[in-house]
Amino acid sequence: MKRLKAAIIFGTKPNFDKDAFMYFILYVNKIQSTYEFCFPDVSSYPFEKEVVDYNTSPQKVNEFVKENSIVADIFISIITSSFNNNYFFYADYHQPSIITTDIWDRHLSPPSLFEYLLHSIYSCLIYTQVLPNDTTLTNKQLLIKLDSHNDTRGCIADFTRQKYDDRIDIILGYICEEHTNDIKQFYGEGYLNDLQYVISRKWIGSIEEKESAAYNLKHIYKFDINKDSGFNKTLWDKIKAKFYEIPGSLIAEIIKIILTAFLTYYLIKLGFIDKE
Repeated sequence: MKRLKAAIIFGTKPNFDKDAFMYFILYVNKIQSTYEFCFPDVSSYPFEKEVVDYNTSPQKVNEFVKENSIVADIFISIITSSFNNNYFFYADYHQPSIITTDIWDRHLSPPSLFEYLLHSIYSCLIYTQVLPNDTTLTNKQLLIKLDSHNDTRGCIADFTRQKYDDRIDIILGYICEEHTNDIKQFYGEGYLNDLQYVISRKWIGSIEEKESAAYNLKHIYKFDINKDSGFNKTLWDKIKAKFYEIPGSLIAEIIKIILTAFLTYYLIKLGFIDKE
């Protein structure tokens, strides 16, 4: 199947590490053959308001795409604003998708913001049901409407009224039997296999595994996917990160020197040790 070009558009100015996030998403181009993700070369944003109108948001993206002559098969916009109905994202048949980071508070990481966004991006991709232009659908495929289900199953298609439930879906990387069958019938087995591998997150690897996504995020972008939320770091976050990078043996020596200095000071003060 021909790869579909999926353009990721920043709908508002990101409040997270943009470069690290771009690397994380573009890494996915290496591990599956369904989509080719890209970030259009634009410097403006389609959304300005702190609260985005859910129903008119696709129209705003379409206007932005047209104004900036962005060419792709699929358009996904990421905003830091909230929706007026408090939904996590907008996704509908053959429409641009919009995902908000507003609900992914720092205390919900891990999973990191990046993993939440990847999970949401793939949910949107499933629901938009975009296929290559030369695809001929059977009558059975035409009847399939991919959408979320209200009950929580730990599935990528859970509606998740509560953001805490979304953590379960991301961690499990699971697709329920109902959606497994529908996705396989509509998109094909190859698509399903790609999807299952991407949402499993096994490909992220570890910070010790050279050239893995996690390793490069840590060593090049200073982003630890196991610890960092993904949001822009405060000064205190940066200080803590630097502290954790100090080898344990060196920390032990520093503590030893500090304790020795304190002990010596008090022993001198109490007269147990002569100053000379």
